[in-house]
Amino acid sequence: MSMFKKLLIPAIVLVVLVGGLLIVNNLPKPEEENNQTSTERIQIYDFVKDDVTEIQIENKEGIMRFQYVTTQVEEETTKDDGTKETKLVEKKVWQAIEPANMRVNTSSIDSIAWNANTLKAYKLIEENPTDLALYGLDDPVKLTFKMKDGTNHVLYVGNETLSGGAYYAKKADEPKVYTIGSYEAEKFRQTKLQLMMKEFYDKEYVETDVAAISYTRKGEKVFDSNLDSDKWYLTYPIQAEARYENLYTIAGSLATASIEEYIEENTADLSKYGLANPPYIFEYTLDGKQYKLSLGSKSPSGGYYAMLNDDNLVFTIAESSFTFLDKPIEELVTSFIHLQNIKEVSKLVVTFDGRTDTTFIKVDPDDDDLSVYDFNGIVLTGEEDEDYVSAFKKYYQGAIGFYVNKIDLNAAPVLQNPDVTVIFTLNTGEEIKVELVPDEDGVYFYAFKNGQYTGMKVRKKQLDDETYKGLRVTRKQLDEKLAERNAEKAEGAE
Repeated sequence: MSMFKKLLIPAIVLVVLVGGLLIVNNLPKPEEENNQTSTERIQIYDFVKDDVTEIQIENKEGIMRFQYVTTQVEEETTKDDGTKETKLVEKKVWQAIEPANMRVNTSSIDSIAWNANTLKAYKLIEENPTDLALYGLDDPVKLTFKMKDGTNHVLYVGNETLSGGAYYAKKADEPKVYTIGSYEAEKFRQTKLQLMMKEFYDKEYVETDVAAISYTRKGEKVFDSNLDSDKWYLTYPIQAEARYENLYTIAGSLATASIEEYIEENTADLSKYGLANPPYIFEYTLDGKQYKLSLGSKSPSGGYYAMLNDDNLVFTIAESSFTFLDKPIEELVTSFIHLQNIKEVSKLVVTFDGRTDTTFIKVDPDDDDLSVYDFNGIVLTGEEDEDYVSAFKKYYQGAIGFYVNKIDLNAAPVLQNPDVTVIFTLNTGEEIKVELVPDEDGVYFYAFKNGQYTGMKVRKKQLDDETYKGLRVTRKQLDEKLAERNAEKAEGAE
């Protein structure tokens, strides 16, 4: 190939590329898209947001009216000394006038006012439209902003544009049709459910504000419980002290739960949400008020459909707040057969494995070194026998540490030939007797308290459980310690 041709071919290619670039750059852009990216926006409104006294929204659902009012709310502050105090302060909030019982998310209404007061359009679409239906403005969302000077600003918001990213809008007092940004338009087009509070309650609560809980699962009551003097107690299906941390978790979920998303109000068919016959129902007392929370089937988002107080307002709630729903009652409310504070005991008698141990106890509440423990005639004091007293306290934990593995209310065991008997004589003279009777399979003990079957069963292997200080383990350790003590005393006597 000649040198001339070698130079000519790149030159031709360059001319074609430049020509193509000029054509592309001079093609007419879609008018709407070109103007939406322009920095020059058309001012629609320019009013002072805090001069708005009322917002009215009319849409396919009906009319909503919100009034900007001054109210007193509780506010917690920290003083200079670090203590906290709660006092009433004045605050401007939005309240619903219509519908009257609507619990309003005041920040959402505030956002509507903020996005309207300096609203700008992307573009003027048509000066004098002949057919507003083209823009969805024949049946628009209508927003009326009432000002404190008595004037009104009225905005119509129609359909989204075909290219997306904007909506058609117009002012009520002029024919011009504009496009406004999707962000602002979607604020103006919110429904009642989108504008409602997502908090369950009108104030914040914590776990200890819950005083009683009843739980029903798949039509059967699982438990009744109440909080008394910082302890949770079961009143059904058994009468017993509950494991605090488990009830505390449930109380915390009820006190702090919030709504993920509102789904439907006044539905004619609750069954599509699993709420016609809810599989999970919590009835509880919070801050002196009664509540009922029903959980239905799983939602596509992974949470549960739910309803509060049978209000026929369906919403979703996070699954992470209710991970305990299907756990057996033994896990939810596992309790000890009988927990007894050693300070309240004057005498302890333990019988098992063919042996009876008797301990006389005198605890000094102010100075444990002065406490005295007489175990089978061997006197131990905190001041002289610290290691041995520690071993005895572990043995005592074994005597009170029988926890529930199973609840069996259908059983009718006979109290005879118990394998383990623990008798507490209190400082008041009251006597409490715990007896463990083997079941038919030899796996569990039936637990009796003061001669009555408690409905609770204990695994026999608890006696040998080293992790949880089983009674057989701790008694052996105490025997070894006391043998060591006797050996030391005998050596010292020589």
